Order: sequence, then C-alpha cells, then structure tokens
Amino acid sequence: MIEAVIFDMDGLMFDTEALAKEAWLRVGAQLGYPITEKEIAQIRGSTPAASTEIFRAAFGPEFDYPKAKALRNAMVEHFIDQNGVPMKYGLVNLLEQLRQHGFRTAVASSSPRKTIEKYLAMAGLAAYYDEIVSAEDVTLSKPAPDVFLLAAERLGVSAENCLVLEDSANGLRAARRAEMTSVCIPDIAPPDEPVLSLAAAVFPDLSYVFDWILDRNKR
Repeated sequence: MIEAVIFDMDGLMFDTEALAKEAWLRVGAQLGYPITEKEIAQIRGSTPAASTEIFRAAFGPEFDYPKAKALRNAMVEHFIDQNGVPMKYGLVNLLEQLRQHGFRTAVASSSPRKTIEKYLAMAGLAAYYDEIVSAEDVTLSKPAPDVFLLAAERLGVSAENCLVLEDSANGLRAARRAEMTSVCIPDIAPPDEPVLSLAAAVFPDLSYVFDWILDRNKR
C-alpha cells in the first residue's frame, strides 16, 4: 500500500537537467576542456567528490572542479532568476491529487537545501511537501539509499509503503536499495533497459502517476 510519495527534484519536478547540461558544455568551452554529454551523465546526482574524480579521470588531475561547478551554477541560476524555474508537465496536478487524498510527500534530492527551497518557493510548491531531504542531510548520495530512507523516516512511513518518483539511473538504483517501489519518468538521459527494469512502471510524464497509484493500492 502506497502511503507516501518521494520526489526527486532535478529532471523530475523541474526541467533543470537540460539547463545544467547546456551550462556544463559552455563551461567546458570557456575553460578549455572538451566536456561531453558522457561526463555530464556520469556526474548527474553524484557528490562533489565523485564528480571531481570523474572529471579528473577524463581531463587530468589539474581539473578545477569547484571553479567549474561555480561557473555552471552561476549560468543556471542566472537563467532561472531571469525566467523562473521550468516545471515538468503534470507536476502541479499530481501534487494537488496527492494532497486531496491524504498522501504524505517529500522532496529527496542531491541538491543543496537552499536550492531546493528556492525552487519550491519560485514555483509556489513549498506547501505541497511535508519534508525536504537535501545533500547536506546525508553522507552518501544516490545510488546509496540514504536520502530516500531518511525521507521515509521523517515522513513516518515505512520504506515498503513509499513510492519514489525518479528520472535517473542512480535514483532508481537508490530506490531499489531502499526497498521502495519506484516509477521512472525519463528525462534527457534515460536509464538503460536493465536499470529501467528496477522501476515498477515507466511513464512519459507525471500525469500518469496518480491513477497508477490508485490502481496499485486496490490490488
């Protein structure tokens, strides 16, 4: 029985992965590193330490990850400050349905808390979420299950009664390790078939999720 829904943020709630990808490509050109979508996909959802190792393995030990990440963040934030945070189709309606039917909700993201809170406030969605779990709250990021397990603990719902909504391979792996049901809404870098098989369902957008939950809870 699904009692709570845990949302990833980037690429699932907001169309920020596309912004981040373009920013990383621009940073690579600016700093003289041939950053490609391969490296960008590898760092998606990872910790700063892991991302540093990925970039240094590709471009050498002199790669200055903190500088590159700061430039990338500035580009993304400038766009969002000017244009607002782009929401994924079906998000608001899904949150309305979940709230009306008494489901508990949380955001569990590898982003910093200040970024999560900023995006929720800009989108007018803060009131829809009971809990937020951010990068600062856990030691290990996805694919470790820590962020989802902590979300469940704070929601007061057992892992087996939580549904995770994810777009990334690392997120689906984390949900499986947390022994939670997951649904995948693929974004710009869809997981491969073996990883997609970890999800109980795969949908093109969030508008399909609520009816699926009701149907599953009837079984």
